[in-house]
This record gives sequence, C-alpha cells and structure tokens, in this order.
Amino acid sequence: MTLVPRPLWIARVAGTQAEMGRQHGALLAAAGGADATIEHYRDLPGQMLGGDVPAALRPAARVAIRGVAELLLARLEAARPPALVERSRAFLTATGRPAAWSRYLAVMDLFQNVVGVAARLGVGRFARPAERLATTAAQPACSTAIVWGGASADGTLRHARNFDFPGIGVWDAAPAVVVCHPTEGQRYAFITTRGGDTPVVTVWNQAGLTFTSHTRFHRQVGFDGATVVDLVHGLAMQAESLADVERLLRARASASSWGLAVSSWRERTARSFELHRGGVGVVRPRPGDDHLIVANRYRDPAMADGEVTATPAWALHSDRRELRLAELIAQAQPTGGADVDALIAMLTDRCDPAAPSVPRQLGAVVAQPCQVHSVVVEPAHNRVTLGAAAAPVGDGAWTTLTIDWDGVPGAWELGAAIPAAAGIAVTPGPSRPRAPATDAVARAMAVEQSTHDVDAIAAALTEAIALAPADPSLRLAMLWTELGRGQWRAAQAHAAAGLALETLPFRRAQLLLWGARAAAAADDAPQASAWRAALAATVDRDSAPLRDEATRDAREAPRRFRRRPRANLLLLEATY
Repeated sequence: MTLVPRPLWIARVAGTQAEMGRQHGALLAAAGGADATIEHYRDLPGQMLGGDVPAALRPAARVAIRGVAELLLARLEAARPPALVERSRAFLTATGRPAAWSRYLAVMDLFQNVVGVAARLGVGRFARPAERLATTAAQPACSTAIVWGGASADGTLRHARNFDFPGIGVWDAAPAVVVCHPTEGQRYAFITTRGGDTPVVTVWNQAGLTFTSHTRFHRQVGFDGATVVDLVHGLAMQAESLADVERLLRARASASSWGLAVSSWRERTARSFELHRGGVGVVRPRPGDDHLIVANRYRDPAMADGEVTATPAWALHSDRRELRLAELIAQAQPTGGADVDALIAMLTDRCDPAAPSVPRQLGAVVAQPCQVHSVVVEPAHNRVTLGAAAAPVGDGAWTTLTIDWDGVPGAWELGAAIPAAAGIAVTPGPSRPRAPATDAVARAMAVEQSTHDVDAIAAALTEAIALAPADPSLRLAMLWTELGRGQWRAAQAHAAAGLALETLPFRRAQLLLWGARAAAAADDAPQASAWRAALAATVDRDSAPLRDEATRDAREAPRRFRRRPRANLLLLEATY
C-alpha cells in the first residue's frame, strides 16, 4: 500500500484514559489519515502468516488465518486493564470504527506468540513447517543506542532508535506525536502514526524516562498476560526511576516475548528489560560503559534459555547490528562523544562490521528498508528529532520538536501555524543522503510484506541492482526471487554475481547453497557440485547448518529444487 504522505501531526489530550482516547480519535477524525493504519493492523495476520501459501490458495488461507487470529486476539484482550481497553474503544469509536477492533492492538504480541508456539511444537514431523513459519513470519530488526557521560557529546543522555516494521507506505506516510495529560499518573508522550493510539514504540515521560520496545522470540509465551502496549503505557504513567520500571514489570506477567530499552536521564544510565511469559531479566551496561545497545536477542543468560532462533540468520541479524553500533559509538568518543547528528548517522548506517566499506541495503545492517520510524530523544530538554522521509525514514530530512509539558490540548500539523499556547516548537533537523537504490528496495520489501507478488519484487530488485551493482545483498535476494519465479538459470547467474562481490562468510555460504540448488534445478550438475564442494570447504561456525543442508541436497534429484523458497528479505534468509 502506498499513500500520499501527510505532514507530521501533533496532538495533546487530557483527562481519563477513555477521555484521552476519545479526544485523540476525534481530533484525528477531523484531521484525516487514520484509515490506512487501522485497516493495516486488521490485515497483518493474513499478510504475515499466510505469505508462503501458494497464490491460488492464499484467499482461503487468509480467511482461515484471520479466524484463528481473531480468537487468539480476543484472548489477549480479555487480559487487558479495563481502563486501557476503554481508551482503545473510545479512540476507535471516535474515528468511526467498531469498538471491538481494539483487539488488533495486540497483533505484534500475536505474531511473536505464534512463532514461540510453533517453536515449541517444532519437533518430529512438525519441525520443518515450524521452521518455515518462524522464518517467514519473524520481523526482528529494531535497534536502540543510548549514550551518556563520555559517550555523549556534552554528557547529556540521548536515546536513539529505529523502528523497523511491516508497515512501509503506511506508518511512514503519516507520522504522529501524541502528548498525554492523564488525570492519574505522570504526563507522557509517544511517537506513532495516524490511526495508532499505541504508546509503545517510542515513549517518554515527565520523570525523564524513555522507553523503546523490541521484538524477541521465545518458547515461553502465553495468551493470558499483559500486551506490550499496556505494559509500556503503564510504565509511562507510573514509573519515575529504573527501579520503578523493574518493580512494575515483575508485578505483571508479559503475554509475549519483548525487550524494553529504558533510559533515565536523571539517573544517567539505562537498562534493557527482557520479558517473556516466564519472567523478567535485567541487562545493565558493562562496568565502565556509558552506553547501552539493544536489538532483538536475549542477553540475560537465564532469559536466553528457550530463545527461538530458527536459523543462524536470526542471530546474525541482531548480533551484527549491535556490533556495528558499538563500533560507531567508540569511533565518536575521541571527538567528544555522539551528538544528535552522530546518532542519526548511526541509525542510517548500512555497513556490516566485517565489511565496513561495503554499504548494503539488506541483511544485518542498522538501517533497514522498513525503517518506518527513526528518532533521537533528548529527555533532559524534552526534545525529539525525527526522520521525516518515506521509509527508510532516516534517508532525508529530519525534524526537531521541543515539547513543553504544560501546553494546551489540541492538534496541529507541521507546516501550519502552531500557537505559542500549544507548547510545541519546531525546527529543521539535519539531512541525510538518500542512496540511489533505497526506494526500489523499500518497494520490494513492501510488496513482500503485503501482496507477495514475486514478479513485482523481481522488478523492484532489478532496478535496485542497476542502481547499486556492488551491493552483494541484492544478488542474494534476487537469487531467491528468481527461484520463486521458476527462472533457474537467472537465479544461478545472480548467485555467481553475488559470489564475485560477497566477502562475509555466512552470506557466501547462503549464495553457495542456493546457487547450487538453482544450478541443480537448471540441470547444471557440474556447477551444482562445484558450489557444494566450495561450501563443504568453509569452516565458519555459522555456516555449519548450510553445509549439512548441502550434503543432503547432493542426494536429491534436480526436480526437488524446482519449487518456490520461502524468503524473508528483512532477515535475508530463506527456506523450502
């Protein structure tokens, strides 16, 4: 879905939770722009969980998936706090939507729980279907970097994050900031999109705490705990310190698997709170560090037991982003630490730490094509700097908002006159260059995450390769895409082109494995054999499962490779 972009919209609401939901919905109904997001959340279960179903069966599969999803979402909503359910329903009613659609706020908890349950059941004859579901449905990509002390330009705590989400053309097309003045609890603000009354992605409160949420995948999940929206909403209202955050999280079990990066500018430090249905883990900065990086893996050893990582690509996707951010923070320290511009450069970085001179659009890089929200929060000044471009939103102009906690309720669009009483000051932020292939790659990922039209994906990737011929990640994506189209020799050619460019051991192993499959499908047995032999000669640990697959492949007939792989461009991974 591609929409006409709308200006940043800012609302301030006050009262009980139900009153704030009603005000938000009414202000948004007057401004317009909510419909696409609300419909997108309703469609997500069918799009994400039915993506690997053959096209002819997809309509019926989506009906079945929606039926099951509705039951599970209803179970999640039954455990929500009544006041927050009332807020969600009041918001939807004010926008002209059924109040019962409030259950769709738990859609990301649903996805992660489905992956977790599939992993629990993934034994015996269920192992391969569970791996396919986990590979295609997983969306682990968000990155947070928090700096203070010597890692920050002036010692001030800054909290930077990318939100990477299957909402290209929806979330980024209608950004919004909502400031809440509850009758009970602290004032808080959150960044969202028009149509999302969801204080969860990036939230900060009057006590100086900032919260950013991150997907995790774990076998310990349930449908009777708290959703992440409600957990963060409660923290924003009630917590004044990191100790408060831990106490409140331990008092309410999470339904799903999450990581919450939480910083406190008054305490000049941060924590990563790791959640699943079985408990809470707390990850602190290492002794002497004045930064914390959070991505999508459990780092508390007790919490990591039972973590779902269906393939090595899962772990690499999070690990490499963490390593790269750590490198960039270290590089900023000799010149005085990271300021807003330096953090924005980190959020838009596209290099792997093992190949820092090769920008790549896909894979384990910080700047993802589905970067629909990117922000640097400076809580000491109640100031946020937001990426304002189309996804990936960091590539282009940024906007800085300074928000007074005491402004009057109302709503305003960027570009129109904002009265002084609103308590909102707007200034231009920095600008980042937009890589030539960026738009084409974002278009390919948007199609993969919605209609799954393999011909449209191929057209977008072909354009991207022409604009970024030295990017090896595009060749791997195109290899899977051509296999999905039944173009065996074209897939083989992309494998060869990728191998001529790629230096990362695991990505080379992927090219060798799938290139051999393409060659076998094309009846080029000598090339298939040569690539399998090259893969067998590799020694890196991450590629061991791929070497095992190639050994099994050698015993298969060519017709076994003439089938469509299930690819996930965000993970840069595929399976049969």
